[in-house]
Amino acid sequence: MEKTKIKRVKEITDLTNAIDVFTTTTQRLEKAYNELQGRVNHLNSELDIKNQELSTQVFELNSLRRHFDNVLESMRTGMIAIDLNGNITLFNKSIERITGLSREEVIHKGYEDVFPIDEEERKDALATLQSGCAFNDVEDIIILQNKTEIPIRRTTSLIMDEKDHIVGAMDLIDDVTELKALQKDIEKKNTLAALGEMSRQVAHEIRNPLGGIAGFAALLERECTRDPVKKKYVRKIIEGIGVLDQLVSDLLLYTRPLTPRFRSVDITKITSELLAFARIKHDQNNKIHIQQNYAKGPINTRLDTQLYQELILHLFNNATRVLPTGGEFYVNIRADKIKRNAVLEFIDNGPGIDPEVKQKLFLPFFSTNARGIGLGLSIVQRIVDIHHGTIMFNDSVPRGTKITITIPLHAEGSRT
Repeated sequence: MEKTKIKRVKEITDLTNAIDVFTTTTQRLEKAYNELQGRVNHLNSELDIKNQELSTQVFELNSLRRHFDNVLESMRTGMIAIDLNGNITLFNKSIERITGLSREEVIHKGYEDVFPIDEEERKDALATLQSGCAFNDVEDIIILQNKTEIPIRRTTSLIMDEKDHIVGAMDLIDDVTELKALQKDIEKKNTLAALGEMSRQVAHEIRNPLGGIAGFAALLERECTRDPVKKKYVRKIIEGIGVLDQLVSDLLLYTRPLTPRFRSVDITKITSELLAFARIKHDQNNKIHIQQNYAKGPINTRLDTQLYQELILHLFNNATRVLPTGGEFYVNIRADKIKRNAVLEFIDNGPGIDPEVKQKLFLPFFSTNARGIGLGLSIVQRIVDIHHGTIMFNDSVPRGTKITITIPLHAEGSRT
């Protein structure tokens, strides 16, 4: 009995010890779990921070990329980039405008396929990629699909990665069409300035003896009143003097500095008066018919009336030269109140103007008339420019020529 009791006490003691061990182990496990949970929470917190930082970096990287793309697309300079295989990887908006090609048409295509050219003449991105030699401000041309040649200025360079390894090449291209036109305009003005100086000197040298010749011719005409044949010859001399005098006047009008004297004038009224005068001077036989169509009411502009008279006389004289007997010369005047211009249209039903001739119409000393010296339209253009206007030539329908001139309106109440 006693042994059984001792055995049970021992079993209870062992169980108690086992429970204590289990409790201690459980507490250790719980503590370890809590520590592990704390570490997991800490790692999750750090991971959230890292994810947030990564998201911020991705956002900043995307923003930077968008900004870089916007810069590329906003550049006035055209940019083309190619990879090591010579395929186009970048084609910005400016180069689209210059070449007339869209990005979709050329991206990932071979540079040489898009811009074929002889190898010896290449000074572009492909040549830089192949030779490693960059080109700076090289003048070149791009031939569009419609065969139009666009003058450009090109700079090339290699594209390097962060380890200075070559990964491609690029073109920077500027359209210099306007610059070339400006250079030609400056050259033209310099040439005309030199020509004008020479013309002024020649005109003065001619006019001085011309006055004396005219005076003696007038005396000779009076002496030949009883000899019709001699009088006829003298009259021819006087007419020739008149032609030379007009030539000198035109040379001086075109070449000398002009100081216009503007005043407010109803352009419809003065045009009508000047056309009547032009007929007396250039069409005494009423060879052509003048049709005038003016808007109702005055159209006031600021004119130098003397210069405007020369403009009308030259335009009318040109019409009398090209129109046959019975030809029509139309003069229309209206006010464009939106653009604040008086619009003058001079239309004839003559043979019209050859397309090749149109480009040379305003060049001084260019004339399709064997007897003309080619200053008439140059003078007309100069007078229009002095009045801050515009002049344009078009074909008239069904035939003939239409000259459109605009001159700014004179606002009421402004100074003349």
